[in-house]
Amino acid sequence: MNRLASILKLGDMRPAMRRVMAIDAGSRRIKLLLAESDFGRVRIRKEDTIDLAAEGLVSAQEIQSHLKTLLEEWGDPPLAMVLPQHLSVSQVVDLPQAPEEEVRRLISDETVKLSGVSDSRFVHDFVRIGAPSPTSARQKFWVTFAQEGEIRERITRLGLEDLDISDVTTTANALIAAYRNGTPLGSKAILVHLGAQTTVVVVVVGGQGTFASSFQMGTDFLTRTLARQMGCPEEKAESIRVSRDLLSGPHASRDFAAVVDGWAAELKRQLDECFRHGPAAGQALETFEMIGSGGGFEQPGLREYLARQALPITPWPAPGQPELAHPGQGMEVAFGAALQALGCSTQPVSLLPEEFHAVWKRRLLRHRLDMASVVLVGLCVIVFMLATWYQVALIRDKQALLQKVVAGQELVESNQALSADLGAQYDLLRPVFAARQSMVDTMRTLSLLQQSRSNRAFWYVLLADQRSYFRQPLPPPSTNRIVRTNLLSTLAERARPTPPPVEFGPQPLVVTNASLGKPGFIAEICIPDDAEAARRTLRELVSELEKQPVFSRVDLLSDDLRRNLADPKLIIPDRNFVLALDFARAEFDQPILRRASNRPPSRRTGAAYGPPRSESTGSARPTE
Repeated sequence: MNRLASILKLGDMRPAMRRVMAIDAGSRRIKLLLAESDFGRVRIRKEDTIDLAAEGLVSAQEIQSHLKTLLEEWGDPPLAMVLPQHLSVSQVVDLPQAPEEEVRRLISDETVKLSGVSDSRFVHDFVRIGAPSPTSARQKFWVTFAQEGEIRERITRLGLEDLDISDVTTTANALIAAYRNGTPLGSKAILVHLGAQTTVVVVVVGGQGTFASSFQMGTDFLTRTLARQMGCPEEKAESIRVSRDLLSGPHASRDFAAVVDGWAAELKRQLDECFRHGPAAGQALETFEMIGSGGGFEQPGLREYLARQALPITPWPAPGQPELAHPGQGMEVAFGAALQALGCSTQPVSLLPEEFHAVWKRRLLRHRLDMASVVLVGLCVIVFMLATWYQVALIRDKQALLQKVVAGQELVESNQALSADLGAQYDLLRPVFAARQSMVDTMRTLSLLQQSRSNRAFWYVLLADQRSYFRQPLPPPSTNRIVRTNLLSTLAERARPTPPPVEFGPQPLVVTNASLGKPGFIAEICIPDDAEAARRTLRELVSELEKQPVFSRVDLLSDDLRRNLADPKLIIPDRNFVLALDFARAEFDQPILRRASNRPPSRRTGAAYGPPRSESTGSARPTE
C-alpha cells in the first residue's frame, strides 16, 4: 500500500495522539485495549486478552508474530506499554523551591542516589504533586525511574522495537490514571492490584499518588502453594482455586487460608510502612477506601475473607458520570496506560527511552504534516466548490439580468413602433390643425389691428402675410434713402439682426426671398403727426401688440427687406413705417422628431418648436 492510500485510510485519518493501543503484558496473559480521544472524551473501542497457555504461545517468536498480526487487524495504532512495577521505583521526593532546570538536575541526582550502585543507565520522569505554597520553601515531586535495559528488554521480548511506541508507564502510574478517571479530586484510596506474579499497592491522597510498592506474591504463588498442598499439577490447582471457595464453606482449607493470611500480612506491612513513615503519615487508615483490581480478586470468597481480616477491599468503582469510559474486569491497568498516552492523566509519568521518544516525535510530526496536508486539500476543495457555486450563481444572475434587458429592449422597440405609428397619424392631422390655427391667428390679428386704430391718428397702408410679401422682388437700390429720426433709426438698428462673424471656407447658400417668410403679417402704417408724436404712437402700438399672446415678435422691418407694394398716393414720406408681426408657434407647427436608431429614447420631455424670440427677422422657418 502506498503512502497516499495509507493516509486516506479511515483508521489513519485520526491524529496519532488521539488513538492508542495499551499493552499490559503479564506472565500468563497479554491484555490489549484500544482507546481514542475525541476532544478530551475517551472511548474504549476494543478490549482483548491473549491467554498464552490457551493459545499455545510458548516462545518469544510466537508471541511476537501473534501480537503483530493482531496489531495489523486493529489498524497499527501507536502503542503504550505497561512496565511491571517490580522493575521500577516510584517515590515522593521533597526538594527546595527552585527553577525548572534546577529541579530537573536535583531529581536526576536524587534518582542516582535512590538507584544505588548500578552500571545501567536509568530513565526517570517526575511530576509535581500537591498545590504549591508561596509560604513554603519546599516542594514535593512524584518521581519514577527504572533501568533502561529492563525497558528495552521488555520491548524486545514483545517484538515492538520496530513499531510506534508513544509511551511507557508503570503499573502504579497506570492505576492512578485509571482511578482518577471520574473520581473526585479530593478522594483518598488504597489501590491493590493482585496480578499473577506480584501485588501492587498504591496510596492516593487528594487524587494524587503518594506511595507505590509491590511484593512478589500473586495468584501464581497461591496456585503453586495449593498444588503442593493437594499434590496435583498447577493447571488443576488453578482450576480448583478459581471455581471453589477454599476459605469458607465445605471446601475450606486451613492451609490455603494460612497462605492468604501471609499475603494479607505482607499487604498490611506495606501499608503500615506508608502510614507510619511514608507520605501518608499521620492519617488514619480507616478513612481510605480500599479498591481491588486484577483477576486474583475474582476468586470465590476472597473479598469476604479479607474483610474479616480488616481489609475491606471493594471492586473497581464505576465512574460517577455514565458518559465516561469504564474498562472491563481486569483491564484497569491497560486503561490507565491508554489515558496517560492520550494526555488525559493528571499525574503522567513516562519512562520511554530517549531513542524511542525521538522516533515517536518524528512519526508524530510526519503524521501531523500528513493530516495538515489532508486538511489543506479539503479546505481547497471546499473553497473551489464555494467559488464554483458562486460563479454558477453569478452566471444565473447575469442570465436573468440579460433576459430582463432583452425584455426591456423589446418593450422599448414596441413603444418606439407605437410612437412612430402615432406620429404618422399625427402628421396626417397636423396640416389641418396648422390651417385652423393660422385662420384663428389671422382673425385675431385683424381684430387687434382694428382695435389699435381707435383714438389714434394713423392708418394702415398695407397688410399682407409674410410669405406673399417676401415673394415680391426687391426694389432697385436707391441713393435717395429717407433719413430716419433718431428713434426710428434706433428701433431699426435693434430690429436688424446681428451679422454673423466672417468665416473662411465654403459659404452657405444665399437665402431666397421665399425662405424669408414666416407665419405672420407685414403691416405698413402711416402716421401723419409730427416726429415726436409719431415716435410715441409707434412705441405704444408696438408695446400693445407685443403683449398679445398671438405674436411671438413685433418689430420694425429693416429697410433692405422692404417691398414697394403700397399705393404711393396713400403714403406720406417720412411717416411710413413697416412692422413685422410673427405669429407665436404652436406644437403642431413642425413635425415630430423620430429617432433612426433602435436605442431607447432619452428622457427629455417636450420638443423645440422653432428659434427663440430673439431670432432675427431674416431667419428661415422650416419648410412644412
